[in-house]
Amino acid sequence: MTSLSSKPPAPLGGIVLVVRVLLGGLFIFAAVMKLSSPAAFALSVAHFKIIPEHADHLTKLAAYAVPWIEAVCGLSLVLGLWARSAALVLTLLLAGFIAMIASTIYRDLNVSCSCFGKFEFPCSGPVGWCHIARNGVLLALALLVVWCGPGSLAIDRESTR
Repeated sequence: MTSLSSKPPAPLGGIVLVVRVLLGGLFIFAAVMKLSSPAAFALSVAHFKIIPEHADHLTKLAAYAVPWIEAVCGLSLVLGLWARSAALVLTLLLAGFIAMIASTIYRDLNVSCSCFGKFEFPCSGPVGWCHIARNGVLLALALLVVWCGPGSLAIDRESTR
């Protein structure tokens, strides 16, 4: 029986390394895009109509907190420092994003994501099923890091043996 803290086999450790660095880099990129225009991101958050209009302070808080959480978790993944914790936080964020997008689709709102600024690969246009699929793939990748640990070339690799 394998415990959560056991070291993954060598080939899997290399795969986790690649996943960890790509996922971390993607979230760093997303954070930079959002932080480059916080007002535009706050407006995008407001368009999802998840936060009540009279709670504008919560919209602003989300618009500043989410990118910084993404940046810290992304950097942590790239470095392999607290990688499981960072991946778990991103897992929770991604699950929230999926729920928010599903709610937007259900309510038939025409909302643009602005998750990656002007770069919405592979999805374009208003949020839809493509955005749910994209976030689902990212969620699966984050869960791989949570399950397997940081993989090869991680600062906290020694602590997971």
